[in-house]
Amino acid sequence: MGIAAAGMLLAMVITTKASAETDPMAATGSREAQDEATRSIPWKYLANNEQRMVQYVVRNNSIYRRMPTRVIDCDPKVFNYLGQNPQVVTELWKMMGVCNLTLEKVSDDTYRATDDNGTSGVLKVLSDRWNDDAQNSILLYCEGTYKGAPLPGEITARSVLLLRSGSVVETNGRPYVTARLDSWVLIDRLGVELVAKTIQPLLTKTADHNFTETMKFVGTFSKTAENNPAGMVNLSRKLEAIDEPTRVSMGVLCHETAARYQAIAAKSQESAVRVASQSSP
Repeated sequence: MGIAAAGMLLAMVITTKASAETDPMAATGSREAQDEATRSIPWKYLANNEQRMVQYVVRNNSIYRRMPTRVIDCDPKVFNYLGQNPQVVTELWKMMGVCNLTLEKVSDDTYRATDDNGTSGVLKVLSDRWNDDAQNSILLYCEGTYKGAPLPGEITARSVLLLRSGSVVETNGRPYVTARLDSWVLIDRLGVELVAKTIQPLLTKTADHNFTETMKFVGTFSKTAENNPAGMVNLSRKLEAIDEPTRVSMGVLCHETAARYQAIAAKSQESAVRVASQSSP
């Protein structure tokens, strides 16, 4: 989900009639969900000018969209690393042929995104609270344009994205991460008309699919780090667009992840042996 990594997913801005009342995990554009998400924006952490930018988009949004909430078998530290280093995700996707997005880190809190299909924009992290157990809240502000098929003209938009996550440890000792993404998008008038008349159904399906596939990718990354840290280190060396400190930290992360899960497996095995011995006649 390349454009999502850049915070400007056009495919994630089209609302549907799915109702969170029937399934709290489902995608929705309901007023109830929007009100809840608006209250959850970390307003007190924003500077005055940032509050004005966010309020303008939220209050005047063309479309509100909550992506389907997803739960993945994933190490919270891996989840945090990929969230804090989205350029690693996009470079891996480029290597895999999944997308052609280029994500350039302009400063500590700003990224510039471009792709060969006509998408370009800037993403700014306004507020980010990362915790070891992935109890996170991240607020992003994006401005961008899209020009390309199947749309007959250029679309410009501003968006606010609120990513919230958490984790739980199941009885087997493995952690699971839950993530929810809310988006408010203000599209120029011509853009709204183009989207409504051309590809709204396609974008709706793509939005849900992209977020789901991104979460699956994060889970797969974590699973591979758990089982093959050496292979992940070799993979990191092929990410030529990533700076050396980030590549090194990826390798360290993968080895530490493998060690954590080895400890989980050993503890689970000890518990199983103890239960078996207690139940023996």
